[in-house]
Amino acid sequence: LWMFFGLSGTGKATLSAGLEEDLIGDDEHVWTEKGIFNVEGGCYAKCIGLSEESEPVIFNAVRFGAVVENVVLDKETREIDYDDVSITQNTRCAYPLQYVSNAVIPAVVDTHPSNVVLLTCDGFGVLPP
Repeated sequence: LWMFFGLSGTGKATLSAGLEEDLIGDDEHVWTEKGIFNVEGGCYAKCIGLSEESEPVIFNAVRFGAVVENVVLDKETREIDYDDVSITQNTRCAYPLQYVSNAVIPAVVDTHPSNVVLLTCDGFGVLPP
């Protein structure tokens, strides 16, 4: 079991979607004496430059019922242009856990993580080694 900690945009959704282990979510977890559970019920990921080849789990989760933000749609086909950053580079998608093939539903595991990872972007070298 993996547990990723990090601010928005540090790669939690991308990393958790790329694991071959069961997924209970990419954010908003509660860690108890018994184990971990998710209170969000879904995932929230960046989708700039998204492709099926680079991130198949997230790409395939963006379908009817998912919510996309700041993306450009083709007016006729309604397909998303994941490379268009004319609105912003902060394009996002939110999708329910049910759209992820390796999701655990309900999102509860009665064990503790064996791997805990803190994701940071320390451009100034202020974090201790």
